[in-house]
Amino acid sequence: MKRSAFVLDRIVRGIGFAGTALAVVAVIAPVLLTVVLSFSNDPYVQFPQETWGFDRYVELVQNPTWMQAFGLSALLALLTAVLTLVICVLALLAIYRTRLPGRRVLEGFSVVSIIIPISAFSVALYGVFAQYSLLATFSGLAIAHAVLAVPLVMLVCGATFRSIPIELELVATTLGAPRWRAWVGITLRLALPSLAGGFVMAFQTSFEEAVLVNFLGGPGLITLPKAIFDSVQFGSTPVITAIAALIVIVSSTLVAVPLASLRARR
Repeated sequence: MKRSAFVLDRIVRGIGFAGTALAVVAVIAPVLLTVVLSFSNDPYVQFPQETWGFDRYVELVQNPTWMQAFGLSALLALLTAVLTLVICVLALLAIYRTRLPGRRVLEGFSVVSIIIPISAFSVALYGVFAQYSLLATFSGLAIAHAVLAVPLVMLVCGATFRSIPIELELVATTLGAPRWRAWVGITLRLALPSLAGGFVMAFQTSFEEAVLVNFLGGPGLITLPKAIFDSVQFGSTPVITAIAALIVIVSSTLVAVPLASLRARR
């Protein structure tokens, strides 16, 4: 009986490992292939490439259209991350550090947009933005991206706020510190790693968003994901492999740096 249980356990482990490895390969292989294809001087995308070089990166840097799209995406992502972090910090303080009526309901509604299909969410935002003249505006797109990023930051940072004992703030206020100083000096300071992670997640969510901009953007609002989508839809250009490779590098760096800093502190 013990022998059969041991064999069954090894079989289940082997199947689990094989399935996990297959899933990892299915996710990473296309990304690595795109990075490899970006270092090609061929006039079109093919694998294996016949020539190697940096022509596609040179074309990317020298093309003002792509650089403008990259700059707009970076600026939009930065504004979205700051706006999202301000909203979430104020909301989390209200939920976990005050006696606000209905604060648990507020916490539940803060993550509703994450379960709504993005296409339906975009149509709903289009109707609202049309009434307030926010369509085809930079500020409107930043607000839309912030709404999309708020649930992720609330989920990440909410767990940290729940784990910070409120007694630490009570001790500070007992010793004469104002309430706001106790929040800034204790709660927000202890939550700084998770806030940094939330900032990165909000930045990445905005930088890679390609659906909302098609509904809410306009002729002057061509972000990098939209430019890639338009290029693939209306005629593929090899330079998109270099753009995709850069997005992978930037996204991986944004995730790896905070993780490395946290491990270094431990």
